[in-house]
Amino acid sequence: MEIAKVYDPKEAEEHHYKRWESNGFFAPEINEDPDAEKFSVVIPPPNVTGTLHMGHALQHTLMDTLTRWKRMQGYRTLFLVGVDHAGISTQLMVTRQLKKDEHRSPQDIGRDAFTEKVWEWKNKYGNVITEQIRKEGLSVDWTRERFTMEDDLSTTVRNVFVRLYEEGWIYRGTRIVNWCPRDKTVLSDLEVKEEKARDGKLYYLRYPVSEPEAVATRLMLTVATTRPETMLGDTAVAVNPDDERYKHLVGRKILLPLTNREIPIIADAYVESEFGTGAVKITPAHDPNDWEIGQRHNLEMLVIMNEDATMNAAAGADFEGLERYAAREKVVEEFEKLGLLDKIEDYDVTLPHCERCKTVIEPLLSEQWFAKMDEMRDMALKLLREENAPRFFPEVPHKKVYMMWLENLRDWTISRQLWWGHQIPAWYDKDGNVFVAHSKEEASEKAGTTDLVQDQDVLDTWFSSALWPFSTMGWNGSGPGAMATGLLAAENKNPVAIAPVSDSTSDLETFYPTDVLVTGRDIIRLWVSRMVMTGLKFTGKKPFDDVIIHGTVLDKNGQRMSKTKNNGIDPLEVFAKFGVDATRMTLAGSATGIDFAWRDEKVESYRNFANKIWNATRFCLINSDGACVDLKSLEFHLQAASEAALGREEPAEAVPPNASLADRWIISRLNKTAKAVDHALETYQFHEAVQLLYHFFWDDFCDWYIEFVKDEIVNLSDAEMVRDIEAGIGSVPGAVATGLTPAQIQSRTRILTILEQAIRMLHPFMPFLTEELWQKLPGTGSSLHNPAYRSAEKTIMLADFPKCNEAMIDEAAESEMNAVIELITKVRNIRAEMNIKSADKFTVHIAADGAFQQVFKANEPQILKLAKAEKLVIGEKMEVPKASAKAVTANAEIAVPLEGLIDFEKERSRLAGQIEKLNIELHRLNAQLSNVSFVEKAPPEKVNELRERQTEIEQQVKTLNTNLDALN
Repeated sequence: MEIAKVYDPKEAEEHHYKRWESNGFFAPEINEDPDAEKFSVVIPPPNVTGTLHMGHALQHTLMDTLTRWKRMQGYRTLFLVGVDHAGISTQLMVTRQLKKDEHRSPQDIGRDAFTEKVWEWKNKYGNVITEQIRKEGLSVDWTRERFTMEDDLSTTVRNVFVRLYEEGWIYRGTRIVNWCPRDKTVLSDLEVKEEKARDGKLYYLRYPVSEPEAVATRLMLTVATTRPETMLGDTAVAVNPDDERYKHLVGRKILLPLTNREIPIIADAYVESEFGTGAVKITPAHDPNDWEIGQRHNLEMLVIMNEDATMNAAAGADFEGLERYAAREKVVEEFEKLGLLDKIEDYDVTLPHCERCKTVIEPLLSEQWFAKMDEMRDMALKLLREENAPRFFPEVPHKKVYMMWLENLRDWTISRQLWWGHQIPAWYDKDGNVFVAHSKEEASEKAGTTDLVQDQDVLDTWFSSALWPFSTMGWNGSGPGAMATGLLAAENKNPVAIAPVSDSTSDLETFYPTDVLVTGRDIIRLWVSRMVMTGLKFTGKKPFDDVIIHGTVLDKNGQRMSKTKNNGIDPLEVFAKFGVDATRMTLAGSATGIDFAWRDEKVESYRNFANKIWNATRFCLINSDGACVDLKSLEFHLQAASEAALGREEPAEAVPPNASLADRWIISRLNKTAKAVDHALETYQFHEAVQLLYHFFWDDFCDWYIEFVKDEIVNLSDAEMVRDIEAGIGSVPGAVATGLTPAQIQSRTRILTILEQAIRMLHPFMPFLTEELWQKLPGTGSSLHNPAYRSAEKTIMLADFPKCNEAMIDEAAESEMNAVIELITKVRNIRAEMNIKSADKFTVHIAADGAFQQVFKANEPQILKLAKAEKLVIGEKMEVPKASAKAVTANAEIAVPLEGLIDFEKERSRLAGQIEKLNIELHRLNAQLSNVSFVEKAPPEKVNELRERQTEIEQQVKTLNTNLDALN
């Protein structure tokens, strides 16, 4: 059978994905086994505004690899896909487009019209990310695709909010929040990024004590602050109660400059005497720590800023309307005029920034909706401490991060000042009374009036995302048992044991809890913890067993990718250049949980790997006449024929009776690899599985097995066919018609079947290449499917994943074959190192013990062919001229006499030149690596690369010196 000389990944990617999807191979319903175990995983929903980035590609590759592997094992698999409405990101995107296209703002057109615009945008542009997911080859069930703003999920969110409110876990209150003046919305702590200021200052302001005797003596209390503009909202000055310097001032008053207000001097243990002067200005409405102090001392909460971070009337007429930084300059200027500016020092200050727009966050006293987390937190901690669930991979440090977050969890600010999102189901009457309900009709019934206005805020995007694993399965909290569960939770001393609510669906019963979550470390707190808490609260079950924390894909210099650095890598461009499969192998080949630098050279090596497999398959197919993938039936037939000819009645062996050492070895390696790949995937060591498969294909199968058996497949003569038949090996249908010997057909069948098994193992990682090749192998069909998919159309997706047959593991064959491989490799190295021409054949002397002498003699034809040698001299000892190149293996000593093969003088000169050149490079590397500053500042990947090269050169120099000595 002929196939194209070159693999075209684009053609395979387009053809096979459409076929897989249209045939329903991704849906769990394809599984016909009513008793099949389930495997489910939900995709962390990407933003509807988003486009695919390398973080997505890594995450998705790992999830799809697990899903394809489990599907091939006969599990009823569900890989659930969907997107998040991404409240603030989507609103900003549409706001910009509205301004660009119509020169209007959301306020110009009103909330309803703006929301319609967002839906229009979502329907037109919001599917970009899902189309890109298709390009990745993800085997997700598109018939179950979800969106966090769709009707069903919106109903779920509303029901959960109402329930939590009625149980007392949601409340409306006034507290300090993270306020973004640009986006004009509250942000959670996890949406705020701390960054060092380039020009941080510490301002020392002098506050006069206001009692008459203090005024007379100009008694001052100096405070230090990084935000002098907030002094306009000060309502106290605090000192540590144990600070002897200020004990006499506690209880007295300060006359606050620029305001003509008197504020008290208070004592609070929070104050650090060592910071600044030990006296701290307290601005309860503009600092979270000051707010806590204000609560303890019943201080006034004076808000001096508007939502856009301009100063309001409470700041004073001279400052009203000023932008906060302009107000800062004016405050400092006024203090200086009054002689109350003590000094200004350079100071390293870390400022909170909005994660999206990078604006400096303003702590602001604001009325918001909050969720108490105590009950759900305790459930999650109990589960973790008693059951170690969920399990984190890697466990360190992620389990600790998760636990510490839960232990220090505070109430969650769940309201956002946006229009796009789940509008809070709370209505107000004209007196300001609040009515939380599932609908306006229900709220009107509770209020006794229809004259109601709905709360303008929406819920934090993470509120709906926290419900993702079970809301997407059909849970909506509206069943008859739904309301009772939470009440039980409040009273139950063992809340983790609560039974699930009764509003279950088929998917919920079958696929929830899910098996594993794959996500990044940055949302362990934002998302993972909240899914666990809400899962326990509303279903009585943990949402997943395991959590895989993947690493971060960095640029080639080990830096995080970002738009500002312009160092991002577009996965779609990588797909176009190298193919999806090569990209997937590169991503899966990274160590679980470890950040790694992206290098095109690496993905190029996996494209070469794909081409290597393609070419090996092409060789097998070109030489496949008369053979097919049917190892068990064919081997049984040949074994039975052979054993009958010999008068044997014993059961057939696992390995065919006429198998060579190479056959026994490759069958053993295949089964060992299957066992090791299974174990690697069970423990989420994807990189180990990738290396195992790479080594098996490239080294074991392509470089060695094909070369060892090539002559058996290609070059048997008609005379050999007759001889084999007469010897009783038996005939094979089609042998005479094709002019092939039974042994040749058996060899062809064996190599095809080994290839087919190996391609199946590779499928979860490289789905397109493997499907393209598997479809071309003779003998493949639904008969090779896992029994759960027997009636499905032929596809490798549903083929049975290879299992290890322990009876086929042959340690003796592996030991013997490794000895032969190492011998050939050492001889090849001698040829290369001594610059012996490729066409020149030579004698190889081998000294080994009796057992390995027999191994080398039995495989002499292959050794001579692959080492390009003329003759082997094998014995216990060897006597060779001094001018011989020597090498040692684990089982033998090797020597190649060099007389007549090289020009000794030229070779001595060449070797000396090579040694000198390498020593110069080694000297440069040693200087670099001994430079402490270089090692500390250079990317770790670069340092490791130089160290590896240093070791490599040292070994090369040692070998070259040995070869040079042999010529002297």
